[in-house]
Amino acid sequence: MRAFAAAAISAAALISLAPSPAMADQPAYPIKSRRLTHNALYQTGQFQQGACKTPALTDRGHGTVRGYLTTSFGCLNTAWSKHMRAARLPLGKPSFRYYTKGSEPFCQVKVEDVLPGAYCNPTGQIGVYLPGVVREYAPEVGFMLVMAHEYGHHVQRESGIFAAAVSEKYVSKAHELEAQRRYELQADCLAGVYVSSVWEAQRRSLPEWGTIIAVAWAIGDEKGAKTNDHGTRDNRARWFNKGFAAESPSACNTWTAPSGKVA
Repeated sequence: MRAFAAAAISAAALISLAPSPAMADQPAYPIKSRRLTHNALYQTGQFQQGACKTPALTDRGHGTVRGYLTTSFGCLNTAWSKHMRAARLPLGKPSFRYYTKGSEPFCQVKVEDVLPGAYCNPTGQIGVYLPGVVREYAPEVGFMLVMAHEYGHHVQRESGIFAAAVSEKYVSKAHELEAQRRYELQADCLAGVYVSSVWEAQRRSLPEWGTIIAVAWAIGDEKGAKTNDHGTRDNRARWFNKGFAAESPSACNTWTAPSGKVA
């Protein structure tokens, strides 16, 4: 999910920023674009409950995992297309590729540099690379979260959020870095919206709920990280849960949230 890291918002590399204990009390940097703060995506209503029958992960070989992820990708296409069509908003379909070699190129970098998954805004492609230890031991709901998060980036692109974020005028590197986190945390929230729509139909268990929240938490930026560009562990889990509980993109407006909620 480390999609583009510093390049997702700007072509310029973002400076390192160690989180400050006072960050939660600081006011948010101003976001002026209404395409970010009042995007039509937030008015699209609740997701309809749907079904997504994914094949069983009988083993963790490339073929089985590719089949699982490809089916998940199809389910995401169906669910988001239906939702946006009902709201009379456009949504083109992205492409998906499962990579088996980390040295393969993906969006001007090696795919191993963005594992386990990433979204390429210039091409509209979702790429997933799962090296052996990740592929063999990651929980199934972790795969679901990866796909849902990266598809969330596609929704951001299609709804004009990515373009607006790139065009926004930032007053400092810290401002730009906070915007990067708003962008990533919004994708977490949109992932929660989709996962909620298929959770019951897939007969997911309470332990699996605990696992997916734990995964969302674990992939957050660690305290004291040199570059906090995706959000703290608590905030990543919080925004995913926020989307899951609301079952609607209306809960995912990270662009008006206070700084502490997007740290």
